[in-house]
Amino acid sequence: MEKTRKTNTMAKPKNKIFFNYATVGLLNMSAYKAVLKFLAEYYYMGPPEVLEKYENHINKMASEASVLLNCSPDEITYIKNTSEGIIIASEALPINSGDQIILMSGEYPANFLPWLKKKKDGAEVKIIKTKNSELAYKKLIKSITQKTKVVSISWGQCYDGFLPNLKKLSEICQKNSAFLVVDGVHGVGARVLDLQKTNIDIMSCGGQKNFGSLVGSGFLYINKKTISKLKDFKVSIQSVKSFDLNSYILKDTAGRFQDGTQNFAGIVSMHASIKSINRIGINKIEQKNIALLKIYKKILKENKILFLDYESQANIISLKVSDPKSLTLFLRKQGIYIKAVKDVARISFSYKSTITEFKNTVKFIKIWLKKSGKTNKNTSLSAINHRPNLIVQQVNL
Repeated sequence: MEKTRKTNTMAKPKNKIFFNYATVGLLNMSAYKAVLKFLAEYYYMGPPEVLEKYENHINKMASEASVLLNCSPDEITYIKNTSEGIIIASEALPINSGDQIILMSGEYPANFLPWLKKKKDGAEVKIIKTKNSELAYKKLIKSITQKTKVVSISWGQCYDGFLPNLKKLSEICQKNSAFLVVDGVHGVGARVLDLQKTNIDIMSCGGQKNFGSLVGSGFLYINKKTISKLKDFKVSIQSVKSFDLNSYILKDTAGRFQDGTQNFAGIVSMHASIKSINRIGINKIEQKNIALLKIYKKILKENKILFLDYESQANIISLKVSDPKSLTLFLRKQGIYIKAVKDVARISFSYKSTITEFKNTVKFIKIWLKKSGKTNKNTSLSAINHRPNLIVQQVNL
């Protein structure tokens, strides 16, 4: 009788060339191990002991995030995703009828729809409409006046990776007494951001991209000078210091926006992933990312593949090809993962990505261009800034 062969359900998946971190990144090994440990203890130890053991992990996560961003742990709290943080900002900031909110038209819906909703409360939502993100940013800066109440912007645009100068923007917002809200999901964890040098009122950041945390995990930063100006929102058992039958006292920290039962697996993964970045050092990670960005751009130019190019850019390169969806599907069959976004094929990478992986990706892009007859000849060069090739060296961590 033939023996039954055991199936390894934990077998490692086939190797991927993964360049889709701007959607959902690969899981960080530290987060993976931390969550496995938590789940095992949850199963074998069970509540309440396991919950008592891990209940302080929100504070531990906040401490790691405060090291990363050079702020106070009291200014950090756990959230489920970037959208939740932007919703909190839009509902808690003191926005009144007639107040002006300024956005760029290329913003991801998470940083667009909550502000659009404020029109129902009588706010004026001014949208800077231009496809070139750098040009839109310059127009946005010139549009800020004493009438402006809120400016909300992504630190790393989802369409083309443009990375706005937050320090300059924060200075202009302060000068005009405007609140600055930032969607940090494409920049935080990949670039250095010192919140003692850059004044941001509220920043929301999901953990599933640069950090490699579980989906449905993230953190919210609220400037301690801003907290007292915010309206009550999401009042719940976790958000108050105390309460009775007649009144409640909110926490005077970012924790005032916590709600009820927490997603411990997400908190554990977020803590572990930020801790792993701090262990390496965000300065080293930024250096590696910038080096890879320059090398990748150089390779694309050498292969005459057009892309949207900015002096300041996140870990995102958007290719100008005539059929992004077709290219994305073709590469998926080769085990290469990118993302079609509107009219571009978006490549997004991590400091763990390699030059070899990128060269292999470019090789298959050229095969697709040749086989499909898709060329860049009809692509407008006006949106593409070509600079001389940059010679850089690989930076090892």
